[in-house]
Amino acid sequence: MRNTETMSFLLVIETQKVKSYLFASPIMRETRGASLLLDLLNRKEIRKILGKPDERNYKVIYLGGGTGKILFRVENEAEIFKKKILALYRQKTINARVSVEIVQRDKDANFTKWMRSGVRKSQQNKLGHAEGITLIGGRWIRPCTSCGYEPAEKMFSEHDEHRLCKACLLKRREINNLYTKIKPTKRSDKMLRHSSELAISYTDNFIFTTLAKKNEDENFRVLLSQDFNDIGKSSNPLNYMGFIYADGNRMGEVVKALGEMFPEDKDAQLAYKAFSEIVDRATREAAVEAVMEIVTMEKIETEEGIARFIPAEFVMAGGDDLMLVVPAHNALEVAVLFMEKFQEKTQKIQSEYVEQWKLPRPFAGCGLTTSAGVVIAHAHYPISGLMIMAEDLMKLAKKRSAELAFKLKSGDAEGKETGTLDFMVLSEAGSEPVKERRKNEYTAKSHYNKKITLTERPYTTAEARRLLTTIRSLKESKLPRSKLKALYSVLFQSSMQAQFDALRIKERLKITGDLKEGSIMHRVVTSLSCFPFREKSDDEWTTPLTEIIELYDFIQPKNKGSTGTGVMPNTFNRNQCDQ
Repeated sequence: MRNTETMSFLLVIETQKVKSYLFASPIMRETRGASLLLDLLNRKEIRKILGKPDERNYKVIYLGGGTGKILFRVENEAEIFKKKILALYRQKTINARVSVEIVQRDKDANFTKWMRSGVRKSQQNKLGHAEGITLIGGRWIRPCTSCGYEPAEKMFSEHDEHRLCKACLLKRREINNLYTKIKPTKRSDKMLRHSSELAISYTDNFIFTTLAKKNEDENFRVLLSQDFNDIGKSSNPLNYMGFIYADGNRMGEVVKALGEMFPEDKDAQLAYKAFSEIVDRATREAAVEAVMEIVTMEKIETEEGIARFIPAEFVMAGGDDLMLVVPAHNALEVAVLFMEKFQEKTQKIQSEYVEQWKLPRPFAGCGLTTSAGVVIAHAHYPISGLMIMAEDLMKLAKKRSAELAFKLKSGDAEGKETGTLDFMVLSEAGSEPVKERRKNEYTAKSHYNKKITLTERPYTTAEARRLLTTIRSLKESKLPRSKLKALYSVLFQSSMQAQFDALRIKERLKITGDLKEGSIMHRVVTSLSCFPFREKSDDEWTTPLTEIIELYDFIQPKNKGSTGTGVMPNTFNRNQCDQ
């Protein structure tokens, strides 16, 4: 039975070309400013256009995280609202793209089918992305020194002198609304405004509000990095950073299932709204907590008290999407902890919503999962390039997650609902797609008619934890790095030659005492049945040695005295969910 008979028009808002807008400039200030503007528009300004709540004429299902769903009684009101949103984006951002579509409800369509048809129409009618042509510097017209695409309109002297186009100028100006107006520290760090002020400016459901509140609960204010180099300086080894790109697994399937679980309009509305809010909140909270538990935060005295300098950049945290930059040696651990916490939180918040009558019953009793791609590279590497590679890695990870979920549905004992992770250490610049790199660089020649893959990526969260533990144990055992490195070049030979050379190295390790029984190196070697390979199946061999060696320099022993608290014990039991 319908409870929304008078609400026959669905307006769907979807921010388009987000990555092009965020990474139009390689400079962190413009990236941060772009992120702030999108959050401001999506979470606050669009709602402000609606005016006072009026459930007789419209009803907000969800607004935030780059998307929105609003029901209208009259089509003309929806059209007027659509025009205002398009004008708002043009005025506030100049070149950010937004798709706004209006879909009338079919007589026979249930609520969830109506929602899906709206999203489908929005995706089909994406606005074209018109890039400006790079201008040649001349006497009268010069290009923007930040993005390089649009003509510069104004000189901007903060952080050195820049000629900025109108779009970059708006991004740069928005940043100042993020900081407390106090004297910067000696290092020019700027303090994040109090969470109560950020909530007024941007709403409670804002990543920096979440970050500020979490630190204020521990009596600290927050100092933000002003450049990607600041993050690189906090890395071990120096001048490297990790780019994390995470995205929820099979969210479309969950939304589709909501229609089957909640056939009544009233219940379906609650479920759809709850789903959007739960995923958005879990993403923000899990990201902030993962950074604060893993990344070392320096304490600095300011005129407003003790503050923490957090060398991380939350590029985007909305809906089920996360883009995060952290010091290189923290990247894998932050990504794994984020995925674990995301699943825990989506399970826990569902229970809270049921208790508060915001959700009829849980739609994913074991929580939702997310997958991530991580790229470790030099801090000077173009951030847009890292984003593209991290996204490609994330897609490979999602494929593994989908395979495990399918096995679970099929009753296969190996099946499970879990987050997955893929990663790459970038030692040199390159434009080759990730899939091609894997195919060309991580496939060995075999004399046994077997497929030999020189990696075991992607990893589940549990497998990634074991990998990190193994690398730390190898470092603590004082195994000479040179002996591990010697194994690396061996792997890229023909299979017979690789086995022969690996056995010679194994014998040398025995002589030097590095392979004594019970040692971590002994456990690694004995786990590889066809050393240096592992027999994954009758026709395929793999090896984890490439990832162990590639990550070796970027995984550090835990520093118990650091401000970052390290990984907290994970008490979440997924066994019942995997069955």
